[in-house]
Amino acid sequence: MFGLLRITTQIRRPAAAILAAMLLAALLGGQARAQGAQDASRFLADLTDRAVDQLTEPGLSDDEQERRFRSLIGESFDIPAIGRFVLGRYWRRASEDERAAFLATFEDLMVHRFLPLFAEYSGDKISVGVARPFKSNPNFISVSSKLLRDEGEPIRIDWRVRRRDDGYRIVDIVAEGISIAVTLRSEYTSVLKQSGGDIDALVRKLRAVIEAL
Repeated sequence: MFGLLRITTQIRRPAAAILAAMLLAALLGGQARAQGAQDASRFLADLTDRAVDQLTEPGLSDDEQERRFRSLIGESFDIPAIGRFVLGRYWRRASEDERAAFLATFEDLMVHRFLPLFAEYSGDKISVGVARPFKSNPNFISVSSKLLRDEGEPIRIDWRVRRRDDGYRIVDIVAEGISIAVTLRSEYTSVLKQSGGDIDALVRKLRAVIEAL
């Protein structure tokens, strides 16, 4: 398995929890501009019901659900920043066309991997904790949270959020100590090393994963 597939398998039981948490945070990007670390925490708390409601509307077609989910991902996750991080030094070497192809494919993988898991969502709730700005850069904020389940222990999910002029964007999710961005960077750079830094080869592998879902 590869990339997001491996992550969601490693944490198989909390897989729906991670998806639900992503959905809760996904509306952050569409909100008014907020100031200060605690506003990021309040955003996450206030948007819990809205995020779930948007994707569980009765009678929603599969195409419309995917459109809404893709829109949420694009608006609230800093896909370019995540892409630069996970490709590491290979991002600097890549052409504009290669970067664009990778980012489009990476977003497709997020959508096609996580959207089907939404069927597993069982109404678990998020308890949002403390938000702390990074000492090295106060525009990056860590928001702690716990997913409270009817069965089993709570799952800790920490958010890495970047404050920008146009609102917040999510740059990483750390679930039960596993960083999605760091894990993807390790896996993707390993593939790139094996292919001599060929971004197109990585994109083809990711497309094959999407086709297999």
